[in-house]
Amino acid sequence: MLAVAGFILMTTARFRSNDVPYLHRVAHEVVDAALVPAGGKVENGGINSTGFPIRVPGGTQSYYPAFWVRDAAMMLGTDLVPAGEVEGWVRVIAATQPGEAGLDFTHGLHIPPYSIPDHVTLQGLACWFPGAYAEQGVGDFGYLPPADDAFYFVQMVDEVVRLTGKPDFLRAEVKTAWGVHPVFDVCLRAFDSVESDPATGLVVCSEVAGKGRVDWGFCDSIVKTGSCLMPSLLRWQAASRLRRLAEMVGRRDDAERMSLTAALIRRSLPATFYRQVGRDAGMLLSATGLGHKDDVWASAFAVWLHILPSKLEVSVARGLLSLARDGGIVREGQVRHIPLSGPFGGHWERAKSSPESYQNGGYWATPSGWLIMALRKVDRRESDRLLSEFMACLSAKRAGGAPYEWIHPETGQYVNPNYGSSAGLVYSALTTGR
Repeated sequence: MLAVAGFILMTTARFRSNDVPYLHRVAHEVVDAALVPAGGKVENGGINSTGFPIRVPGGTQSYYPAFWVRDAAMMLGTDLVPAGEVEGWVRVIAATQPGEAGLDFTHGLHIPPYSIPDHVTLQGLACWFPGAYAEQGVGDFGYLPPADDAFYFVQMVDEVVRLTGKPDFLRAEVKTAWGVHPVFDVCLRAFDSVESDPATGLVVCSEVAGKGRVDWGFCDSIVKTGSCLMPSLLRWQAASRLRRLAEMVGRRDDAERMSLTAALIRRSLPATFYRQVGRDAGMLLSATGLGHKDDVWASAFAVWLHILPSKLEVSVARGLLSLARDGGIVREGQVRHIPLSGPFGGHWERAKSSPESYQNGGYWATPSGWLIMALRKVDRRESDRLLSEFMACLSAKRAGGAPYEWIHPETGQYVNPNYGSSAGLVYSALTTGR
């Protein structure tokens, strides 16, 4: 606890206020409210019979009454969830991983070998697609699982190692649908389950009818095709983590492969996604096919990751700064997916969510920490202003349930109170590195 307190004090000094300690407290409150102990019950979700404590996406447990892989991962990175609990999460998820044959369902739905599910019910059953519970759906959310969860699974394993300070868990054997295997091997198989372009290392969402997939869960109502930015960033992050983990357990060949994969992705990003928007400003596009829009979230995440060449990193930060100053991406410290207007903004070309709502024009706190840190690279005052705006909203509306999943002040929408990533991820983005 002394180390945590010291880290908070150091971060607070960077932001010249009491914002970070308050955010830490709210993050703990929200993440703790999401806890479903083994044997606990959630309305609409039943009893947690997985044998492990898990966390649903937020304190309003019945809103999303299951264990979402990415949402749980977004609670990690600091001191909000203990190592023993994260280890249980890994075991719950690994138990659903299919073997070499993969899985097939009706309506042409296909689960590639060694995939990781979108979410898991409180009874431990895999739900491979957004919106799925008892049934897997009809392809409305893709015909393959979302492309991001395998990489968030790797993050969970890395988190156990970080919290314990030991690589022992990487060698621990866990049950999967294809047998009992070491955790590290389960991670490698999961990493390889997501299709990528061998020439670039970038994640690809097929344009072929009946073969498409969601690029990542916070755009699961959006259709994108071609090379996709956000899952490619997550793939790079996962490869970098796996390289380090492989070195810890003496897996030199695997470490080398992951190092080469990460380097390939890093080289491929600028030519594929970068767009100049001014003399010294740029943005990153979300996809090369459908979804060819300026991606505010992923651009901020890329700057936070330090994955771009330094000159382009500054350029993207300046592009984000221009949008923030113009008022085109932020409301109450929360962030749209794409700019409010312009040929590379407005609304997605193909979306299940209506304009100015949810992932098609709503404002979210989930990426606020990334954006605050990206702006800090080029304008500390604007970064401080964004943080203050977010904290003012959080403080003023905390009694009513802030932080919410998403908001739209102009239409009076404040949706799903006490949402985990709206506090936990913001806090970890402000206080940790990549």
